[in-house]
Amino acid sequence: MKIPKSLFLPILAFCFIFFFFGNVLLHPNSYLFADSGDGLKNYFTYLYHIKNDTSWVNFSGLNYPYGENFMYTDCHPVLANAIKLLSIAVPGIADYSIGILNFLMIISILITILLTHKIFRLLNVNFWLSAFSALAITALAPQVFRLTGHLALSYSCFIPLTFYLLIRHSNSGNKYLWSVFLMLNNLFWFFIHAYLGIMTVFFQFSFWVIAWLMQKKDLRRNIQPYLHLFLTVILPVIFFRLFILFTDQHTGRTDNPSGFFLYNAEPDDILVPHHPPLGTLLNAIPGLKINLEWEAWSYIGLTSILVLLAMAAVWITSKVKKTPSPVLSIIGKNTVLVQLLLSSLVLLLFAMGIPFKQLPFLLDWFPAIKQFRATGRFTWFFFFAITIFSIYAVHVAASLLKSRKNKWLAFALMIAAPGLYLAEGIPYHSETGKAVGLNYNFLDLKQTSPTYKKMIAAIDPAKYQAILPLPFFYQGSESYSRPCNKDICKYSMSLAFHLRLPVMAANLTRTSVAESKKIVQLVSPGFYPKLIQNDITSGKPFLVIKSNEMLTGNEEYILTKCREIYKNDEFSLFELPTNALFENTAKAEITAFDNIKNTLRPKNGFMVTDTASFMYYNSFDDRKTNQAFRGNGAFSGIKKGKNVYAGFRPNTFKTGHTYIVSLWMYNNSKDALNNWLRFMIEEHDVTSDTYHTTVCLPEQCETIFGNWSMVELSFTVNNPGNEVCIATLGKDEDAKIALLADDILIRESNTDVYRVDKIVAGKPAILFKNNHYIEVK
Repeated sequence: MKIPKSLFLPILAFCFIFFFFGNVLLHPNSYLFADSGDGLKNYFTYLYHIKNDTSWVNFSGLNYPYGENFMYTDCHPVLANAIKLLSIAVPGIADYSIGILNFLMIISILITILLTHKIFRLLNVNFWLSAFSALAITALAPQVFRLTGHLALSYSCFIPLTFYLLIRHSNSGNKYLWSVFLMLNNLFWFFIHAYLGIMTVFFQFSFWVIAWLMQKKDLRRNIQPYLHLFLTVILPVIFFRLFILFTDQHTGRTDNPSGFFLYNAEPDDILVPHHPPLGTLLNAIPGLKINLEWEAWSYIGLTSILVLLAMAAVWITSKVKKTPSPVLSIIGKNTVLVQLLLSSLVLLLFAMGIPFKQLPFLLDWFPAIKQFRATGRFTWFFFFAITIFSIYAVHVAASLLKSRKNKWLAFALMIAAPGLYLAEGIPYHSETGKAVGLNYNFLDLKQTSPTYKKMIAAIDPAKYQAILPLPFFYQGSESYSRPCNKDICKYSMSLAFHLRLPVMAANLTRTSVAESKKIVQLVSPGFYPKLIQNDITSGKPFLVIKSNEMLTGNEEYILTKCREIYKNDEFSLFELPTNALFENTAKAEITAFDNIKNTLRPKNGFMVTDTASFMYYNSFDDRKTNQAFRGNGAFSGIKKGKNVYAGFRPNTFKTGHTYIVSLWMYNNSKDALNNWLRFMIEEHDVTSDTYHTTVCLPEQCETIFGNWSMVELSFTVNNPGNEVCIATLGKDEDAKIALLADDILIRESNTDVYRVDKIVAGKPAILFKNNHYIEVK
């Protein structure tokens, strides 16, 4: 049976994706493409919002008791709410939410192929060349790797769809109709993921400006171009911002997220292959180190590189001979294709951090740009533009060869161009196809083990107000955080979904700084007041889940207040009364001090358990400042560069001894502790002029007391003859941000240091213990 020409490519495309993703297409609800990190979080927020949230715009599964606006959760907002709405009429459909999402992500590959083919046909490219090239270009498209992590970013079809609509708009007599389509397209992608929306409007804005410059029309007397710009670019942005403004109840999000200069693209990210076959060959070259930025992977393929080199050679030859090149002349006349390529180049420059790397102050002028810090993703538009441009150039060259009776050479060219793309793209899909089938869908209770089902059935979720994970994790505000360990994130999110209980932790983005401060303070020592207690209205106990990962001392203390109710090889469950979680232990600490104070010995104005051990303390009271943690002064400086709080000559510290350094840092100014500010113990070997550093991030401090955070870090020395300094290191862009620190203490880990700072009625009211501030009110 002869296959109709119109069905050839859809059948070929489906066979291609079925070969690599057949199991997922046949059983889409059986898999999670990722079981950790962003991928798991994106599945969890999407499914929890559909099945467990009572609100249409607020997500309650993480960040308890505050929740989060669903637009900040990577939950596929428009899809999640569409299924949520449909499940009212068809309740069973919500059980297949994961399957629907998985199917759409995979089938978007097929849509990308078909749309790219449509673009080639609009450019009058030979049908067979356009069909195989559309498949081959899609095979090499970099977004396939997002299937195993950033789920909402995996839809590569959004770029050729935007190209297609722009071409139709440019060639149509009814431009307002296509402007409406472009507007709806942009709005849709904004509500899939903000990055997709902002990339489409940024690209279209560049396209309109370049088109106007190339046409050289007098825009002062013609209002229509401005109307199209307003409809397609400005209106979607306004609508998106207003939607968030009116639905977001959370205040105080950071406008200075870290990492803008960390995830920029470089030329090698688009010119150097990172996968077989060529990537393997390059990695085998001795001394050659390929270090590409994963966020910027957009290798354009050997075909594109060869086409660009060939066009450069033809251009140079035409200039030398002073005769125009027919290939370049034909390509240059395709105005819309040139506009697409030039517009993608604008995004490519932005992806490389240009001009912000050269002029960093521009980020202060346009702070909203920092919100899209993974600029390397903006290379994706250039990938599609240059590959489409290259195939069009091949089409033009092949047509000229045919006209000159070089049919076999033309056929060879048309086979080789997509063939090279396909050969380099197949390893992408082979790798990803295997990866997406590794993890079963444990968010579907039917697919979990009988033991797990029994455990879920035995727990009455109505008895608890929320789940508290140990080790505790928090990611989102970038001002206060705790590491997200893989196991505890996986187990707590799975349990939260099945029990319909929120998690008193977070793995989100741009959460409220004030909310994060209160939540992270949960794991501060028990003698500090927990401000979040005022925001919790329920008296129900917490369901504590503990993985087998290491706990901190403060987390271990919380665990001592819990009653175990379940245990398996992966995690344990406990019950924690609310009053036990928030019980203040200041009185108990001071009573414990009273019981041992007669055994303590004086040293440097303190009482210590061992006078022979090392101790260093600096109150910085000789530096007068308006703010201080204790006393009248503090260390004052700027975050930028290196700030040294203490320096020690050789032979101050001994090998085999563990030391603990603690420092109070002011946290109540904007961006006080974020943006990869590092606290470090730096050991300098003068002889070899080498350094060994022990580092932590102040934003990850457990101890938060009012406007101060205590950073605490243990260290040992490699060589007692080395110099040691205690310092922070900040980024150059933090030159305008103040840094304030106070009360540095260094002690040996086996020694406790005390001082009574205030006495009331003959008893300690404020106690200094290992640099902590313990007050009985």
